[in-house]
Amino acid sequence: MDKKYAIYAILFAIFFSHAQEVAVPTDLRQHNLNEFNSSLFNPVFSLDRNNPQSIAWWSRYQWQTIDADPTSIFLNYSRKINEQSSIGVGFIQNNTGVFLNTGGVLNYAYAFNFDNNMQLSVGLNVFGFSSEIADDRYTPDPDILLPQLEVSNAFIMQFAPGVRFSVDGFSVGFTAGNLFDYNFSTNTSYSESDEKIYLGMVDYQFPITLFSGVDNAFLRPLLYVKSVPYGDTQVGLNALLSSNKFWVQGGYNSFYGISGGLGGRFFKHLSLGALIEYGTDAEIKNQDPSFELIAGYTFGSPDDRKKVVGFEVDEEKEALVQLEKEDPLEEEEDQKAEELKLKEELTKAEALAEKNANKKSKKQKRVRGKKKKALAEELRLAQELAEAKRLKEKQEAEALAKAIQMKEQKRLDSIKNMELALAKKIQEDLDRIAARKKAGKSVTQGHYEEVDRIEGQKAGFYLIGNVYGTSRYRDIFVQNLKKKGIDAKFFYLAKTKWDYVYLERFDTLSDAEAARDNDFKGNYKEKTWIFRIIGE
Repeated sequence: MDKKYAIYAILFAIFFSHAQEVAVPTDLRQHNLNEFNSSLFNPVFSLDRNNPQSIAWWSRYQWQTIDADPTSIFLNYSRKINEQSSIGVGFIQNNTGVFLNTGGVLNYAYAFNFDNNMQLSVGLNVFGFSSEIADDRYTPDPDILLPQLEVSNAFIMQFAPGVRFSVDGFSVGFTAGNLFDYNFSTNTSYSESDEKIYLGMVDYQFPITLFSGVDNAFLRPLLYVKSVPYGDTQVGLNALLSSNKFWVQGGYNSFYGISGGLGGRFFKHLSLGALIEYGTDAEIKNQDPSFELIAGYTFGSPDDRKKVVGFEVDEEKEALVQLEKEDPLEEEEDQKAEELKLKEELTKAEALAEKNANKKSKKQKRVRGKKKKALAEELRLAQELAEAKRLKEKQEAEALAKAIQMKEQKRLDSIKNMELALAKKIQEDLDRIAARKKAGKSVTQGHYEEVDRIEGQKAGFYLIGNVYGTSRYRDIFVQNLKKKGIDAKFFYLAKTKWDYVYLERFDTLSDAEAARDNDFKGNYKEKTWIFRIIGE
């Protein structure tokens, strides 16, 4: 070990011999990666911070201009395998000013979900790279054999595991940058036990509400401590404010200094950002600023939006429109109006009969002195009038009952026709779904899921706006939708342990697709997808 320290001292002395140059620590200088490519900070971050599925470029220029050294470059592609795991593959180059390491990295992460919104995530970065001396100002004497310089032009395998435990928005994590490594040129370990790089971190993410048009915003402060071989332990603090339109970040590192950066998202896919960092430590405060560039592209295309120039209505749709016009509530109001009209006519007839009866009564009084035959005639006429009145009332009552019965039958027939039309439409919709599945085609465009049944939920097609693992973020999202006039609801799926927030439930897939394609009638511009519950 003493000999190895001596060799590193010689190399660093050569590096120090040039004016205004400072030895750079042997880590990847990834302490500002909060948005894209953050799996380089901790391998478990590919689960939720690389914006899966995405391809992203990161480059850092340490105290230099763009075409100078030392630099770090990372080109990475990552994606989710499912709700609990993710993978990634990338190209990496790191120049410390003494050694130039060039190669690739593989990433895998898996999350274990527990009750009470607790989650344990584990991940691994596997690096494979060639390492050579980067500073051509120093050329080793071939006659002097230094075992420590055998690292030059060597191929190295390096394993960097990571772990994170989180509850709601709070998480604590740990990673070892080079816990295991192997030099294939010397068939020995690449680093000694005292040359390991360890990093511990704690952060808290909570949603915030910004101005109109900016959604899914959150603020995430992060505190970390990092041990670096042959250097002081680094202590740092990062803060990220992110949304669907932009992100802003700031930070401090006890060695590299203070930093600030921002970025924007364009066309729902492309993200561009930059960061600048100023040294505050006495050793590096006279150095030029460092800066970083980030470019990312997210996959998973948004819903295809169709510009409708004209439309055609088939006979079935016309029938449905006509049935919708025959609103049962309006028919019930018309029925009540007719009943009231018949009652008014009946009242008038009764009043007229009473008036006639009164006239007859007065007339009977005037002829009391007449003969019995004339009186009997008058009585007969009165009886006939009373009988006629009774018959009229009976006929009017029967007519009213028949009218009510016909109106009710018409209403029931209308509802039945609507139900038959809807049942026919649902059956045709199910036949189309079965045909697509039989042909091996996707049920619908974009993301789609289905389950046999969910307790308490009706069968149908649900237009999903978002899914959440915590009730806090779910409730904030639902409240934001209610402010926009959308009466969103949610259901819990035990299989995934997520709450699915849906904008509306539909009886048929075609209706759900129409709502998805027209941005929920223009009321929700973000991405949506369809979830089907087959039975009840």
